[in-house]
Amino acid sequence: MRRIITTGAGAALVLALSVAIPSIASATTTTVVVTSTDLVTGVPSPGQFVVINQSGGHGGVGTVLGPATPPLGSGSLQLRVTAAADHWSVYNYDHFGTQLSNITALGYSTYTDNGTTDPILQIEINPGNATGTDGGVTYSTLNFEPYLQSAGVTPDAWQTWNVLSGRVWGTKLTGATEDAPLTWASFLATYPNATIKGGFGVNVGSGWSAMTGEADALTIGTAATTTTYIFEPGTTASLHVSTTSLPPGAVKTAYRATLAASGGNPPYKWSVSSGALPRGLHLKKSTGVISGRPTIGGTYAFTVKVVDKKIKTKHRPPTQNTATKTLLIAIS
Repeated sequence: MRRIITTGAGAALVLALSVAIPSIASATTTTVVVTSTDLVTGVPSPGQFVVINQSGGHGGVGTVLGPATPPLGSGSLQLRVTAAADHWSVYNYDHFGTQLSNITALGYSTYTDNGTTDPILQIEINPGNATGTDGGVTYSTLNFEPYLQSAGVTPDAWQTWNVLSGRVWGTKLTGATEDAPLTWASFLATYPNATIKGGFGVNVGSGWSAMTGEADALTIGTAATTTTYIFEPGTTASLHVSTTSLPPGAVKTAYRATLAASGGNPPYKWSVSSGALPRGLHLKKSTGVISGRPTIGGTYAFTVKVVDKKIKTKHRPPTQNTATKTLLIAIS
């Protein structure tokens, strides 16, 4: 893990130029670079994130290059689920004890392969009401879900979210349910003493369909300090196709899956190098999205090829990496 700390006006300028998450001037602005070695399963050190397999166990969490052009750096935090049983949380514990009313900056950026599910910004809190609305409740997970926001979820594109201007809801809370989320200001008015009592991070799954999503530029700040976590693979590994299997489909039913790669020098370009996709399906070269409506059943084997960005070096021929993988799609 590498930590970059700047202070004063220069620090505020670094954040402002990097990602459009509003904040007020802070005494200290810190950018923490989180690599794959900082994703742990035990007790995290400052700057690290613990990966929690809440249920299911399929899919997973890791750092990857891309996709496309992340808001900060060249990588992001990738989270995947394969079915409704899967549920993953990724938490940092550096902000334990922060009162929600003192937060002046809170946001992140996301990328997803579908138009509904997107990584959720999540905070474990004590709602803090002794009486009145949810009096006596001492634990809740506060959730900012992109699909509940007015902008909606756009697949295969980076979107930046300012939680302080959005809507949130909390588990175990009758005053701020998923069906009736509150604006940040209304949440603070309802739970004025709410305090972070655990993890701050992102979450995917629990009842979701298969999806792959990414998060980056995870930001939290108070009048004293603003911290932005950016996610990087750490080293530029050799290019390879990281997709291991594709979901089945059905004749005349809409199908969508996204191929994934890691390493090399993104952005990537995709093609089918041998075999063929099921009739009615098409591969988008720039995103790796396979979509359409299959017209004939059967099991189809084909080989996908991914190439990365061509790198030009003075006095040397351009270099470009290629990787392939044979995959199957079963259409019923």
